[in-house]
Amino acid sequence: IRSIVAEEISRAKMAMPMTANYDPKNEGYRRMSGSDSRLRDMLPMAQDRMFEIAYFMWDSSAMLRRLAVMDRSFIFNGKISITSDEPDVQDLLNKFQNDPENRIALKYPEKAMWLSLLGEQCWPVNVNQYNGFVRLIYRDPADIVDVFVNPQNVEQHMQVELRNANGRTTEKLAVIRKDYNVQSKTFDRLVGDVFFARINAPPNSPRGRSDYLTLFDWIDGLERYGFNYLERAEFLLNFVWDVTLKGMNADQIREWLRDNPPPEPGSIRAHNENVEWDAVAPDIKATDFRGGFDMGKGFIMGAAGRPASWFGEGGKAYANEAEQFGQVPIADLNNRSYMHECLLTDIGNFVIDQAVIHGVLSAEKAAAGCKVSMAEISKKDLTKLVNGVPQLASALTIAQNNKWITPDEATRLFAFIASY
Repeated sequence: IRSIVAEEISRAKMAMPMTANYDPKNEGYRRMSGSDSRLRDMLPMAQDRMFEIAYFMWDSSAMLRRLAVMDRSFIFNGKISITSDEPDVQDLLNKFQNDPENRIALKYPEKAMWLSLLGEQCWPVNVNQYNGFVRLIYRDPADIVDVFVNPQNVEQHMQVELRNANGRTTEKLAVIRKDYNVQSKTFDRLVGDVFFARINAPPNSPRGRSDYLTLFDWIDGLERYGFNYLERAEFLLNFVWDVTLKGMNADQIREWLRDNPPPEPGSIRAHNENVEWDAVAPDIKATDFRGGFDMGKGFIMGAAGRPASWFGEGGKAYANEAEQFGQVPIADLNNRSYMHECLLTDIGNFVIDQAVIHGVLSAEKAAAGCKVSMAEISKKDLTKLVNGVPQLASALTIAQNNKWITPDEATRLFAFIASY
């Protein structure tokens, strides 16, 4: 009986799709850190070192922290929310978002910022076995031992292996994804144990890279360069008296110095033509320092995709550059904002699917799904836009009267501009 059962189980496993949720021994997955050179990951030691440097720089680098916080402030400059048109689904999402352990509007921007800093995020889920209520748990990406992928689709992350608290044992968690097994009770629902996100990685690399991986050394070097200058700049406030004593030998000079201490501020001193006083201060080439510092800052801000005026400068230069040349940075931030919108949508859909699986919500109501609302990154100057509407209307009227455009085209152009 045992041999017959084992044979049938083996045949059943072979007949299941590769993406089915059954592979207790990782037989269908390949290691990302093994000998397969097709996986373009960093060496494990380099990955761990990247995490340690990111944490160290967060604690010690004002520039890195400001860059990270600035991006977070741009992307999450207002409240984020997960909503649905179905009242019962909305009630479920509200309970999830406002749960003291989740606090999505408060905690998710922090998670997003650390995704930028570390290149990876790992959020296991705690699903209530009775009602399917979901809570997100944070795990340090440094605890990740390995990431396993589908051998037929390297972009599909299947499992994450994590170190346990004792540091000696590990556990393997299934990455949350749709169940494509048509014979499963959870078919077409999001199932799994952990949300795993990574950025800045080639398609065939399961592990992520920090946004600042190529800038760590530059930022550290620039800050040490500036700090060393400030230490030396203290000498700018000091000077020495250079006194020329004509016709005196060494003994006479020493006697003269004993009788003539350095003058106090506001005091009077007198001398004849044989004595010359001159105040001498060191020249530490401050102009040369400014050029070197600006070059380093310009490279860092350019490599980070941000105008140089967004860090450490203000006034007219900041306003002009932000308005005229802020399109590329805003586009970058919009792309990252869309990525977080997709991640939050997956989280919301997982919450809904777990409620359906545990019988708390009907499939018909769950079909309404969810959508994510995030604040606009680039705030429009409504005064300038409104002042431009009369000129736009006059131009469209002239174009329409001259039959350069049709009335429908004029309407679409006006509506397009007014939509901003």
